[in-house]
Amino acid sequence: MCTVFASCGGRADNCEDPSVIFAEAGEAYGRGDLTTCRELLLRVTVLDPENPNVWRNLGTVNLDLGLYDDAISAYWMVIEIDSTRVDVLTDVTGALVGAGRIEEALHTGEMSVQFSPEDGLAFNNYGMALMESGNYEEAAVCFSTALHREPENSFVLYNCGRITLLSGDMEGALSLFQMAVEADPGFLQPRIEAARTLGMLGRHEDAEEQILSVLAVYPSDPEALNILALSYSSQGRLEEAVSVLESILENNPDDPVSRLGLAQCFYQQGDMQNALQNYRVFMASLEDTAGTSEISARILELEEICD
Repeated sequence: MCTVFASCGGRADNCEDPSVIFAEAGEAYGRGDLTTCRELLLRVTVLDPENPNVWRNLGTVNLDLGLYDDAISAYWMVIEIDSTRVDVLTDVTGALVGAGRIEEALHTGEMSVQFSPEDGLAFNNYGMALMESGNYEEAAVCFSTALHREPENSFVLYNCGRITLLSGDMEGALSLFQMAVEADPGFLQPRIEAARTLGMLGRHEDAEEQILSVLAVYPSDPEALNILALSYSSQGRLEEAVSVLESILENNPDDPVSRLGLAQCFYQQGDMQNALQNYRVFMASLEDTAGTSEISARILELEEICD
């Protein structure tokens, strides 16, 4: 967590002693039980509502659980209790990005780098907001500053890789993703992006090896499975690709990436009827069909063959 669990004060022999419950929350966090950790921290906020350390930890647990709006509220409570804690603006910015509240994230991110100019994560999170807003040039400057401040931070390295990939430098992006993996082997997103980038570079066997390391931890992750299927199909292993894609669609029949991939695999196999069926399902799932002229043309081609 961004704040180390520590004593909140009080008597240890009291079952409602906030320090005891806070310590239990720390133990729950340590074993990865975030739901229990959150429940315990919420109890502490009732018993010790003016403790900013508790609110910040609650914000971080909410963030880890994907409860972005709750995280934002908890982080703001820290500043409401102690107005000198401007360092928490960095956390607020990251949570706002996660919540998709980009305009607010831009405003808060700008404040965070002004108040904490030596904080690499402040620049990292502001960079994320800028990148989500489409301002890639300024995002790259922020990520570069973040990397200068935090050269071994896996999150910073990962975001530097993302912005580098957007610039078209695939080799440079791959290097940064690999550095992020080395900095934190447990951080899986850089592994996913490294595998994706390896595939873009035509290194499909390497992409397969990389993504299998992710699936060893999260065997049902649809993003990783889609990358694995793409690596198989790119190697001509179409039956294996079809098997992977069908397994994804069994659990999530509305996954457009898997549906399109399956249609393309059937097309490459010469199974035109199944290709047509899956292309049609894919197109029907889209709210906006802009940019799909090639697929529409292929459907017309297949209709002439099959219908």
